[in-house]
Amino acid sequence: ESCWNTIGYAGDRSCPELERWSHCYHCPHFTSAGLSLLDREPPEGYLAENTEAVAIAKEEEQVETSGAVVFRISREWLALSSQVFISVLEERIVRPVPHRNSRMFRGLTSLQGQIIPVVSVRELLGLEAEYLTEEEKGFRVYSRFICVDRGFGRWIFAVDEVFGVHHYSPDALMDAPATVAKAPAAYTRGLFEIDGKRISLLEDELLFEAFNRIIK
Repeated sequence: ESCWNTIGYAGDRSCPELERWSHCYHCPHFTSAGLSLLDREPPEGYLAENTEAVAIAKEEEQVETSGAVVFRISREWLALSSQVFISVLEERIVRPVPHRNSRMFRGLTSLQGQIIPVVSVRELLGLEAEYLTEEEKGFRVYSRFICVDRGFGRWIFAVDEVFGVHHYSPDALMDAPATVAKAPAAYTRGLFEIDGKRISLLEDELLFEAFNRIIK
C-alpha cells in the first residue's frame, strides 16, 4: 500500500515514522516498495513491444546528441556539459579564507580528502537570491552543491535545484540573447527546451576562466 500518499509526506503526515526518517524517501518501507516493482512479471506483450521500441530507437539514433546537467539558480534554468560534471553533493560546511573571501568566492570545502574552492555562480551571473514559485513552495526543493572539473582542478558551486542529466542536439540550439539577468551573453552557448522550460546552456570554457579570475 502506498502509505506515503495517505499518512506519509504526501498525505496527512500522521505516520509515526516521519519523525525518525523526516521524509518517506528515506524510509525502508518506501525503498522496499520501489524494489518490489522490479520483481513484477512483465505484462503480456510487454517484451515484444519493448523490443520493437528499441529497434525503432536505433533507427532514430542518427541524430547526434550531447548530455548536460540541468539545474536552477533563482528563476533561471541553466545547464553545463556532462563532460565537466563530477557529482551532486549535499550542502556542506564552507571554510572562509582570511582576506580572500568575496561574494563570488565563498571559501574552501573538502571532498574525499581534497580541498576544493567554492564559488558563487549566482553572484557571477548576477542572479537574485533563492526564488521559489508558489507551486514549489508546496513541495520541498532541496538546494545542492555541484562539483565540476574541466581537467585543471575541481570547483564547487551551489544551486537551488538539480533537474538531472538531459540530452540535446547541438545543431538545434537556439541563439542565446542575454537571457540570464545581468550576465554577459557570452556565458550562454545556446538555448534548448525541456518540458516547456527554456534552458540556458553555459559555455563551460568561459565559466571556468571566470572561476580562475575569482580567486586570483
